[in-house]
Amino acid sequence: MNRWFDKFPILGKYVPGKITLSFLLVLLSFAFFIIFGTRDRMFCFYAMMFSFIGDFALNYSTSPSERPFEWFLVGGVSFVAAHIFYCISYIIKASIKGISFFNVGALIVFVMMIVITIYFLVKAKEMRRSKLFIFATIYLWLTSVNYMVVISYAVSIKSIESIVALGGLSFLASDVIIGLEQLTGLKSKTARELVWWLYPIGQIILIIMA
Repeated sequence: MNRWFDKFPILGKYVPGKITLSFLLVLLSFAFFIIFGTRDRMFCFYAMMFSFIGDFALNYSTSPSERPFEWFLVGGVSFVAAHIFYCISYIIKASIKGISFFNVGALIVFVMMIVITIYFLVKAKEMRRSKLFIFATIYLWLTSVNYMVVISYAVSIKSIESIVALGGLSFLASDVIIGLEQLTGLKSKTARELVWWLYPIGQIILIIMA
């Protein structure tokens, strides 16, 4: 999807399409906050702002090999913050509607996290990347709180809003692919392009359905 924005008017001459796309999502979240003016929309805007910071830190250079580790760390911390703000947004929505988070949706995500963690652990040992595994695991479990909240909300609400589950799963899938790239040395053009479909689609759904 980011390729569509590589030649975006004016911005396309100065920044990569990934950053342009992320900036447009910031504007989308801000527009929904201005229109509806609710606290949950406000936190979605905060989430997208931190996502933009993360996207900038991870994509300002053309090659990952040119990216200092400090920028990689900034990107990871920024995305953790983004997930936390999305989580707060949907906790607010759930509390207003009196929805419980302890349901089959939260259980499914919890089991998924355990399976993914075990798989990453095996791959990390094979590739001798145990230190990176620790960082990836901490990131995965910090962000998984958001996935649990969003999916359990989708299961409980039982309405058109349940589509938010697709947003949470899309976001999770993009993170898993990135984890595979970092821990297993996965080098796939298809996987890299898939990240930039799953990630923005997930964000769009989370923003719109908040």
